[in-house]
Amino acid sequence: MLYAMPKKIQLSPSLAKWTLLSEESVLLVAGLNELRLLPDWEQSELNHNMLHTLKRAKALEIPVVDYSYQQNIQGLMQLGEQMTQRKQLIISGLISPQLKPLLSHLKSITDKVCLVDDAIQLANQEQYIQWVENMTQQYVHHMNSHTVARLWSLSAPKEKILSYKGILLAVAEQLDMEPLEIDPETDLRQYGLDSVAMVSLIGLWRANGVGISYEDFEQNNSLGQLFHLLKAEF
Repeated sequence: MLYAMPKKIQLSPSLAKWTLLSEESVLLVAGLNELRLLPDWEQSELNHNMLHTLKRAKALEIPVVDYSYQQNIQGLMQLGEQMTQRKQLIISGLISPQLKPLLSHLKSITDKVCLVDDAIQLANQEQYIQWVENMTQQYVHHMNSHTVARLWSLSAPKEKILSYKGILLAVAEQLDMEPLEIDPETDLRQYGLDSVAMVSLIGLWRANGVGISYEDFEQNNSLGQLFHLLKAEF
Protein backbone atom coordinates (compact mmCIF):
# COMPACT_ATOMS: atom_id res chain seq x y z
CA MET A 1 0.00 0.00 0.00
CA LEU A 2 1.42 3.37 -1.01
CA TYR A 3 1.63 5.97 1.76
CA ALA A 4 1.76 9.75 1.55
CA MET A 5 5.26 11.15 1.14
CA PRO A 6 6.48 12.62 4.44
CA LYS A 7 6.61 16.40 4.61
CA LYS A 8 9.96 18.14 4.55
CA ILE A 9 9.64 19.09 8.22
CA GLN A 10 9.51 15.38 9.14
CA LEU A 11 12.95 14.73 7.64
CA SER A 12 16.29 15.74 9.13
CA PRO A 13 18.20 18.28 7.04
CA SER A 14 20.88 16.79 4.82
CA LEU A 15 24.39 16.95 6.27
CA ALA A 16 26.17 16.39 2.97
CA LYS A 17 27.79 19.48 1.43
CA TRP A 18 28.61 18.41 -2.13
CA THR A 19 26.77 19.88 -5.10
CA LEU A 20 24.70 17.82 -7.50
CA LEU A 21 26.10 17.93 -11.05
CA SER A 22 24.43 16.52 -14.15
CA GLU A 23 27.73 15.53 -15.76
CA GLU A 24 28.69 13.46 -12.69
CA SER A 25 25.32 11.83 -11.96
CA VAL A 26 24.00 8.32 -12.45
CA LEU A 27 20.32 7.73 -11.65
CA LEU A 28 19.44 4.38 -10.09
CA VAL A 29 15.76 3.47 -10.47
CA ALA A 30 15.12 0.50 -8.16
CA GLY A 31 12.20 -1.91 -8.26
CA LEU A 32 10.05 -0.01 -10.75
CA ASN A 33 8.42 -3.20 -12.05
CA GLU A 34 7.44 -4.15 -8.51
CA LEU A 35 6.06 -0.68 -7.77
CA ARG A 36 3.88 -0.76 -10.89
CA LEU A 37 1.99 -3.71 -9.41
CA LEU A 38 0.86 -1.71 -6.37
CA PRO A 39 -2.74 -0.43 -6.15
CA ASP A 40 -3.23 3.19 -7.26
CA TRP A 41 0.31 3.37 -8.65
CA GLU A 42 -0.64 5.41 -11.72
CA GLN A 43 -2.23 8.20 -9.66
CA SER A 44 0.33 8.20 -6.86
CA GLU A 45 2.61 11.05 -5.85
CA LEU A 46 5.49 8.59 -5.87
CA ASN A 47 4.88 7.71 -9.53
CA HIS A 48 4.69 11.39 -10.47
CA ASN A 49 7.94 12.23 -8.68
CA MET A 50 9.81 9.24 -10.08
CA LEU A 51 8.68 10.04 -13.61
CA HIS A 52 9.67 13.69 -13.22
CA THR A 53 13.17 12.67 -12.12
CA LEU A 54 13.49 10.04 -14.83
CA LYS A 55 12.36 12.36 -17.62
CA ARG A 56 14.77 15.09 -16.55
CA ALA A 57 17.62 12.59 -16.43
CA LYS A 58 16.84 11.40 -19.95
CA ALA A 59 16.48 14.97 -21.23
CA LEU A 60 19.97 15.77 -19.94
CA GLU A 61 21.43 12.43 -21.08
CA ILE A 62 22.18 11.34 -17.52
CA PRO A 63 22.72 7.54 -17.42
CA VAL A 64 19.78 5.67 -15.92
CA VAL A 65 20.19 2.20 -14.41
CA ASP A 66 16.98 0.20 -14.07
CA TYR A 67 17.61 -2.09 -11.10
CA SER A 68 15.07 -4.91 -11.14
CA TYR A 69 14.99 -7.28 -8.20
CA GLN A 70 14.21 -10.10 -10.62
CA GLN A 71 17.27 -9.37 -12.80
CA ASN A 72 19.60 -7.73 -10.32
CA ILE A 73 22.86 -9.08 -11.80
CA GLN A 74 22.32 -7.21 -15.05
CA GLY A 75 21.51 -4.02 -13.16
CA LEU A 76 24.60 -4.38 -10.98
CA MET A 77 26.84 -4.81 -14.01
CA GLN A 78 25.38 -1.73 -15.69
CA LEU A 79 25.67 0.30 -12.50
CA GLY A 80 29.31 -0.73 -11.99
CA GLU A 81 30.15 0.30 -15.54
CA GLN A 82 28.55 3.72 -15.14
CA MET A 83 30.14 4.38 -11.74
CA THR A 84 33.63 4.03 -13.23
CA GLN A 85 32.87 7.17 -15.26
CA ARG A 86 30.68 9.19 -12.87
CA LYS A 87 30.91 9.62 -9.10
CA GLN A 88 27.47 10.85 -8.01
CA LEU A 89 24.82 8.17 -7.43
CA ILE A 90 21.22 9.38 -7.29
CA ILE A 91 18.68 6.85 -5.97
CA SER A 92 14.94 6.57 -6.47
CA GLY A 93 12.43 3.73 -6.30
CA LEU A 94 11.76 0.82 -3.97
CA ILE A 95 14.19 0.50 -1.07
CA SER A 96 13.93 -3.22 -0.39
CA PRO A 97 15.88 -5.38 2.08
CA GLN A 98 17.92 -6.62 -0.92
CA LEU A 99 18.93 -3.08 -1.87
CA LYS A 100 20.15 -1.95 1.55
CA PRO A 101 23.34 -4.13 1.59
CA LEU A 102 24.06 -2.94 -1.97
CA LEU A 103 23.89 0.67 -0.79
CA SER A 104 26.46 -0.04 1.91
CA HIS A 105 28.77 -1.43 -0.77
CA LEU A 106 28.17 1.52 -3.08
CA LYS A 107 29.03 3.96 -0.29
CA SER A 108 32.46 2.33 -0.15
CA ILE A 109 32.89 3.18 -3.83
CA THR A 110 31.65 6.78 -3.72
CA ASP A 111 30.91 9.20 -0.91
CA LYS A 112 28.46 11.09 -3.14
CA VAL A 113 25.15 9.26 -2.75
CA CYS A 114 21.85 11.16 -2.87
CA LEU A 115 18.29 9.97 -2.19
CA VAL A 116 15.44 11.56 -4.13
CA ASP A 117 13.47 11.75 -0.92
CA ASP A 118 9.99 12.13 -2.42
CA ALA A 119 10.65 9.36 -4.96
CA ILE A 120 11.56 6.43 -2.71
CA GLN A 121 9.35 3.83 -1.06
CA LEU A 122 9.81 1.56 1.96
CA ALA A 123 7.39 -0.73 3.78
CA ASN A 124 5.62 2.14 5.55
CA GLN A 125 6.05 5.81 6.40
CA GLU A 126 7.56 5.13 9.83
CA GLN A 127 10.30 2.94 8.34
CA TYR A 128 10.82 5.53 5.63
CA ILE A 129 11.50 8.35 8.10
CA GLN A 130 13.76 6.17 10.28
CA TRP A 131 15.77 4.96 7.29
CA VAL A 132 16.24 8.44 5.82
CA GLU A 133 17.34 9.64 9.27
CA ASN A 134 19.89 6.80 9.43
CA MET A 135 21.19 7.61 5.94
CA THR A 136 21.39 11.30 6.81
CA GLN A 137 23.58 10.53 9.82
CA GLN A 138 25.88 8.64 7.44
CA TYR A 139 26.19 11.79 5.29
CA VAL A 140 24.03 10.46 2.49
CA HIS A 141 22.50 13.48 0.73
CA HIS A 142 18.74 13.77 0.25
CA MET A 143 16.60 16.25 -1.67
CA ASN A 144 13.25 16.21 -3.42
CA SER A 145 12.63 15.55 -7.10
CA HIS A 146 12.04 19.22 -7.92
CA THR A 147 15.40 20.23 -6.43
CA VAL A 148 17.23 17.36 -8.16
CA ALA A 149 15.77 18.33 -11.54
CA ARG A 150 16.57 22.03 -11.00
CA LEU A 151 20.19 21.39 -9.95
CA TRP A 152 20.72 19.03 -12.87
CA SER A 153 19.41 21.64 -15.30
CA LEU A 154 21.44 24.47 -13.78
CA SER A 155 24.67 22.43 -13.82
CA ALA A 156 24.32 21.00 -17.34
CA PRO A 157 26.67 22.53 -19.94
CA LYS A 158 25.04 25.38 -21.83
CA GLU A 159 26.18 23.85 -25.09
CA LYS A 160 24.12 20.73 -24.30
CA ILE A 161 21.02 22.56 -23.06
CA LEU A 162 20.97 24.92 -26.05
CA SER A 163 21.87 22.40 -28.74
CA TYR A 164 19.09 21.22 -31.06
CA LYS A 165 19.07 17.87 -29.27
CA GLY A 166 18.95 19.53 -25.85
CA ILE A 167 16.02 21.75 -26.87
CA LEU A 168 14.22 18.78 -28.44
CA LEU A 169 14.64 16.62 -25.32
CA ALA A 170 13.50 19.43 -22.99
CA VAL A 171 10.38 20.05 -25.08
CA ALA A 172 9.67 16.30 -25.36
CA GLU A 173 9.94 16.01 -21.56
CA GLN A 174 7.31 18.72 -21.09
CA LEU A 175 5.01 17.14 -23.68
CA ASP A 176 5.56 13.59 -22.38
CA MET A 177 6.31 12.51 -25.96
CA GLU A 178 9.04 10.63 -27.72
CA PRO A 179 11.41 13.18 -29.33
CA LEU A 180 11.07 11.70 -32.82
CA GLU A 181 7.30 12.16 -32.68
CA ILE A 182 7.69 15.95 -32.72
CA ASP A 183 7.59 17.62 -36.14
CA PRO A 184 10.08 20.53 -36.10
CA GLU A 185 7.69 22.71 -38.12
CA THR A 186 4.53 22.11 -36.08
CA ASP A 187 3.21 24.61 -33.53
CA LEU A 188 4.06 22.96 -30.20
CA ARG A 189 0.73 24.05 -28.76
CA GLN A 190 -0.93 21.58 -31.12
CA TYR A 191 0.84 18.84 -29.14
CA GLY A 192 -0.58 20.22 -25.90
CA LEU A 193 2.24 22.53 -24.75
CA ASP A 194 0.52 24.84 -22.25
CA SER A 195 1.54 28.05 -20.52
CA VAL A 196 2.91 26.22 -17.46
CA ALA A 197 5.22 24.12 -19.64
CA MET A 198 6.28 27.21 -21.60
CA VAL A 199 7.21 29.06 -18.41
CA SER A 200 9.21 26.04 -17.22
CA LEU A 201 11.17 25.91 -20.49
CA ILE A 202 11.74 29.66 -20.48
CA GLY A 203 13.15 29.39 -16.95
CA LEU A 204 15.54 26.65 -18.07
CA TRP A 205 16.82 28.64 -21.05
CA ARG A 206 17.09 31.91 -19.12
CA ALA A 207 19.15 30.12 -16.48
CA ASN A 208 21.55 29.27 -19.29
CA GLY A 209 22.00 32.85 -20.45
CA VAL A 210 19.28 33.29 -23.07
CA GLY A 211 17.03 36.35 -22.74
CA ILE A 212 13.89 34.72 -24.12
CA SER A 213 10.48 36.10 -23.08
CA TYR A 214 7.04 34.52 -23.03
CA GLU A 215 6.09 36.67 -26.02
CA ASP A 216 9.18 35.44 -27.92
CA PHE A 217 8.09 31.87 -27.28
CA GLU A 218 4.54 32.53 -28.48
CA GLN A 219 5.87 34.03 -31.72
CA ASN A 220 8.40 31.23 -32.28
CA ASN A 221 6.31 28.24 -31.34
CA SER A 222 7.74 25.42 -33.43
CA LEU A 223 10.83 23.45 -32.56
CA GLY A 224 12.69 24.80 -35.60
CA GLN A 225 11.81 28.40 -34.82
CA LEU A 226 12.78 27.97 -31.19
CA PHE A 227 16.16 26.55 -32.09
CA HIS A 228 17.00 29.47 -34.38
CA LEU A 229 15.80 31.97 -31.77
CA LEU A 230 17.79 30.42 -28.94
CA LYS A 231 20.87 29.97 -31.13
CA ALA A 232 20.79 33.67 -32.10
CA GLU A 233 20.42 34.73 -28.45
CA PHE A 234 23.20 32.39 -27.29
